Amino acid sequence: MPKQQEDILITIVIASVFLVLIGFFLLLIVFIFLRRQRKFQQERDEMKNRFDQTILKTQLEIQEQTFSHISQEIHDNIGQVLSLVRLNLSTFMDDVSEEKFEHTDQLLGKAIKDLRDLSHNLQSNRINDIGILESIRQLMATLQKTGRYATSLEIADSFAGVNKDTDLILFRMIQEIINNIIKHASASAIDIKIESDPSNIKIVVTDNGTGFDTEKLKKTGHGIGLQNIFNRAKMIHATVDIQSNPGHGTAITLQIKPNRPLL
Repeated sequence: MPKQQEDILITIVIASVFLVLIGFFLLLIVFIFLRRQRKFQQERDEMKNRFDQTILKTQLEIQEQTFSHISQEIHDNIGQVLSLVRLNLSTFMDDVSEEKFEHTDQLLGKAIKDLRDLSHNLQSNRINDIGILESIRQLMATLQKTGRYATSLEIADSFAGVNKDTDLILFRMIQEIINNIIKHASASAIDIKIESDPSNIKIVVTDNGTGFDTEKLKKTGHGIGLQNIFNRAKMIHATVDIQSNPGHGTAITLQIKPNRPLL
């Protein structure tokens, strides 16, 4: 074979091998890309499933707490009012005065109103129906009504919530914070302040209770209540900051970027 033909043949072989290698590397890149894309989709699906489970768990927890509140309200408030009505009725034979009739009518009116409020709270989509703002207002009103706490609520005019799923989790986090205050803080005042702008929402819940050592908490680990708050914060890409000192109360700050996608 002439040298020129041999050189051409060698060139063709080298070019063919080079093209095969390029094709192999292209296939390898496509395979790696598809594998990573599939892994990303699986992680995304798992995150969505966890988020859906968190939403369901939150709904059940809120429902459970609502039933607990209703049970206590019926026992402590409506039951007491109806007992007074019964007591008044039992004395009608001795004193049928207009004043007593009016007082009994007022008591019955209060019992009817309280029952109507409780029936509203039984609605499964109550928070979605009335929104996070009204839900927080009613929560604070319930605390004030107990007579154990002085409450204040300050909400920026620009705050209207994020979306129904995020609002549900945010509200549950606020409930969890307040539950911890009721159980552990021995507080007499609870305040909530909500600041909002297009890029950030900040919710600060403060109390004047016993407080605690945050450094010690970091070493021993969070309790179940606080751990639930941190877990939920991850689901909605929120941050949690706890400021507290023994004897000086506690301030817990939740911050969230309203425009950041959840998944």
